Amino acid sequence: MQRESQERTLLLDACGVVLGEPMEPLFRAVAASSGLSPAAVAQLFRQRFRDDLWAGRMEETSFWTSLATACGLESVPAVWRTVVDQSMRAMPVVCRLPSWGQHARLVLISNHRHEWLVPRLEALALASHFSDVWISSITGVVKPDQAAYDRLLGGTDLAQTLYVDDKPANVAAARSLGVRSLLADADGRWSKEVDAWLGC
Repeated sequence: MQRESQERTLLLDACGVVLGEPMEPLFRAVAASSGLSPAAVAQLFRQRFRDDLWAGRMEETSFWTSLATACGLESVPAVWRTVVDQSMRAMPVVCRLPSWGQHARLVLISNHRHEWLVPRLEALALASHFSDVWISSITGVVKPDQAAYDRLLGGTDLAQTLYVDDKPANVAAARSLGVRSLLADADGRWSKEVDAWLGC
């Protein structure tokens, strides 16, 4: 089936928008294994691992072993990776992707590990909906860094582009570049705004 128009571009974040967000469940699992609080694990992740992990400067296997060591553990509990995979469930909005794809070019842009994200997209049969998938561990740039958006927006008509993310900082960064942007709410009400923008 042909798209009605490829003029418009709908940019979607992955986790928290299309898939469930895995990091908070991971922090809880790490806390349960280590005796730390989830808040302490989250702070440790942001201070010591986040940027290098998402930008691909740290290998995935190194991340797991370094995280375990930082939390006082001698080995990596297998459940941690399982929690990441199971948390990345398809969000209700995925049922709208086929319709949106008839009205716009769909692009995924995510701060993530390709080793985690790509298999989930394929397992849930979601990859085919997107004309492009930009993952920070491959591109080397992490939102809300302007460079993460510059590459993506280079050949895009900003007046015909809508961006959706669940992180306020990422939404603010895109807006500062002149991109119409929506903050994804947990209830998925934002999808109605996308419908209205696309006229579907």
